[in-house]
Parts: sequence; C-alpha cells; structure tokens
Amino acid sequence: MAQVQIFRSDQVSIGVTVAGMSLPNESWDVLEGAEKTVEGLTVMPGGQLPQRALGGIAKRGPATVKKLWSAPILLVYKELEETAGQALITITYSVKPSAKASAVFSETYTGITGTVSRPNYDAEKSEVAYMTLMADLDGDSQ
Repeated sequence: MAQVQIFRSDQVSIGVTVAGMSLPNESWDVLEGAEKTVEGLTVMPGGQLPQRALGGIAKRGPATVKKLWSAPILLVYKELEETAGQALITITYSVKPSAKASAVFSETYTGITGTVSRPNYDAEKSEVAYMTLMADLDGDSQ
C-alpha cells in the first residue's frame, strides 16, 4: 500500500474550485491523498510455477483538502455540503519556488465532491479547527 502524501500550505499553493460555487481565493491549508494506485492481477500459471503478476488497472485514490475554519468558510460550508457526490471539483497544487529551484511544478486533479465535514470541537484541546472536503478523483492528472 502506498504511503499517503501530504502537502501543507507552507510547501505548496493549494487551489480548489467547485462547479457553480464561489469559494474563497486563498490557498487551502492541507492536501492529503490523491496517490495513483494499481489494482493488481496475479495469476497461477500452472505446472507448479510461481505466481506471476500481470499488472493491473491504475486508478487515483481519493483526495482530502482542509481549510482553516473561518468566517468565509462558514458562509460557504452549507452550500458546499449540498454539492457532495454531484459537483465537479478541481484541485490544483503548485510547489512554491525556492532558492534552489526557480521552476514551479504544478499538478491538477479533477473529480466529484465527496464528504464535507465541519470541525469537531473539544473544549479541552487546543487543536486547529479545519473544514474537510473529500473528493473522488478521475484516473488521470494534468
């Protein structure tokens, strides 16, 4: 199983657009997942030969983006929640340039919105509160 990749807003700029909605333009805070995985196929060739892998179908795993819970997010949360399972979503991340690398690398994922979750509050903890948006992605990225 592939290790989950995690990008934070101090490493990359994360943009999210949902068809038919106007989301805040600031970079989202965290992007997790979106790994390309393969549903492998292994066969037994017979004659007591060892199993052979034949490859498989490549697919992209789900992505999760998080945004700090704030007044602008609160205003779009309910509307965003209504898009779950039906709206087209585009998630783009661009690696921020550094002193060593002047070129900017970016990748775009497309798919359908999934579960939208508001933060769970616990008065005894001082954790950062995020809204979480999951997306079921198409197989390719751009």
